[in-house]
Amino acid sequence: MSIAQLLFKQAGLYANGQADWYMALALNPWLASGLAASMGGMGCWLFTLRSLPLSVAYPWTALTYVITPLGGVLLFGEVITIKYVFGMVLVVTGIMVANWAGGDTE
Repeated sequence: MSIAQLLFKQAGLYANGQADWYMALALNPWLASGLAASMGGMGCWLFTLRSLPLSVAYPWTALTYVITPLGGVLLFGEVITIKYVFGMVLVVTGIMVANWAGGDTE
């Protein structure tokens, strides 16, 4: 899903250079790629849910809050504040705690 979001960001940047909004949507290769990546992500998610309980798989989706902004920094030169980095650490810690607690069967 992070890849899809990064492609959507590029689609928005591409659309800024277009004169007409409908052309920015209709002929935007980045938008089409983002939609395809989003559908691919959904397919992977459905495949994952075939073998894992939702309570185990779902916390990992929070990694998009870490991976997507890092991609924004690397690809688009965006800036992440120290507060945001702290939030990312909390997200990763939460995923670790959820998986640690999720392993308990007692």
